[in-house]
Amino acid sequence: ASCPPDVASYKRGEMIYSSSIDAKKVGIILEGKCEVRREKNDGSKVVLNVLSEGDSFGILSVLSSEEFPTSIIALKNSCVLYFTAEQIDYFVNNSSQASKNLINFLANRIVFLNKKIATFSGTRVEDRLAAFILCEGQMRGTNEFPFNCQKTAEEINAGRASVYRALESLEKMGLIKFDNKKIYITDLKGLERITK
Repeated sequence: ASCPPDVASYKRGEMIYSSSIDAKKVGIILEGKCEVRREKNDGSKVVLNVLSEGDSFGILSVLSSEEFPTSIIALKNSCVLYFTAEQIDYFVNNSSQASKNLINFLANRIVFLNKKIATFSGTRVEDRLAAFILCEGQMRGTNEFPFNCQKTAEEINAGRASVYRALESLEKMGLIKFDNKKIYITDLKGLERITK
């Protein structure tokens, strides 16, 4: 039989997980909010995802021999349930429902990554920016969020001036509103249409 999983609590700002130092394990956020970061070669940090209650992390460390260096920081006080690689293996081998849940989780991750790929594969800056805004909204679970033009330009491989022009274009089409360094998605369906 498998041992019960561990539960750990973290204060705001504490590191929850680092792929470079932590053993192979999967975490599920029971309460709180966390940020998944990756450090670039120049030392700057890129936010890859924001996780909240019910979200999980670390599945790649359990299922793959390849490492993707990330760290996870608590954005507010958080509680995390941890499963080891051995526990995941036990559940998958002894429960068809656990196997189905894992397949469903991986399928959802593929959808998320496909949307990320769309951010970089659009030919026009408007297309790439629209895909980026959609992805950010989905990741944060909201239709309004802070927007940094310089960081976005780096993310979608475009110049800052081009990003500002693309913002104006999307705003004129009534898809978004950009005000006081915040993005407001005003027409989600319309934004989705121009990224397809």
